[in-house]
Amino acid sequence: MTSSRLSIACSTVVASLAAVWCAGCPQMAIVTGATAVAGAAADDRSLEQQAADLESKTGIEKALLSEAPALAPRVNVDVYLGRVMLTGVVADWDARRQAVEIARQAAPGDEIFDELEVATGSGIADSAADFATNKELGLNLLADEGLASQSFQHRVVNGTAFIMGQAKDESQIETARQVALQTPGVVRVVTHILLQP
Repeated sequence: MTSSRLSIACSTVVASLAAVWCAGCPQMAIVTGATAVAGAAADDRSLEQQAADLESKTGIEKALLSEAPALAPRVNVDVYLGRVMLTGVVADWDARRQAVEIARQAAPGDEIFDELEVATGSGIADSAADFATNKELGLNLLADEGLASQSFQHRVVNGTAFIMGQAKDESQIETARQVALQTPGVVRVVTHILLQP
């Protein structure tokens, strides 16, 4: 059994145990937990790198909450190897600039990818559809045999899948793009994927 298949098998067992222990939990919580466990098992970053990225993400999210509490829930923050991807839908250009500036101040050494969209009227139905599509995309990326050992963070906003992480070669980046495009609800893909040295 390859190490990537072993990681997925272990993740499945842990997720199954979590589902049993959480028999009264809502289905969404079980799926979210299973995806998180599987994602952590397939992560190619060292534990130190994961901790540093988590610290950066938390710092940016806290700064957004502190400095712009109305804006914070509209901005998704993902961090991978010191690279920050901001996604979401904000009301206007000033809000977009403010979010990016807060992220830069909270994580001054990190590279920032500003993928925020400016639009009004992104409602609860849009967010729910994006959430469902994002979960399906995550499961599809983990299930693809060629990608199972790779690390990808992803967000879906208004039908656009944003994927960040690292791959071993260009073919894995293209595979990730194709998996995303074959996920119902995704119409466009933007990647910020590094090639491993």
